[in-house]
Amino acid sequence: MGPDLTQGEIDAICEPLKQPAAQIRYLRSLGLIVDRKPNGRALVNRKHYDDVRGRLPSTTTTSPSTGGADEPCWGAA
Repeated sequence: MGPDLTQGEIDAICEPLKQPAAQIRYLRSLGLIVDRKPNGRALVNRKHYDDVRGRLPSTTTTSPSTGGADEPCWGAA
């Protein structure tokens, strides 16, 4: 995974918008800092996107004894 969002990721976030200028306006309306590539497409830093949108890193793991986010913690008492 690179330091910036891929064009496919940006397209998925901005769906159904296809035009680069419209995508940039939409991403900025989400509170993101968006730069413009030389070809006119959006450039968004992945860490900044994760920070602003409140995403958790995908490398987190949970053990069965402590319970996951969607199950009770059976070891607590």
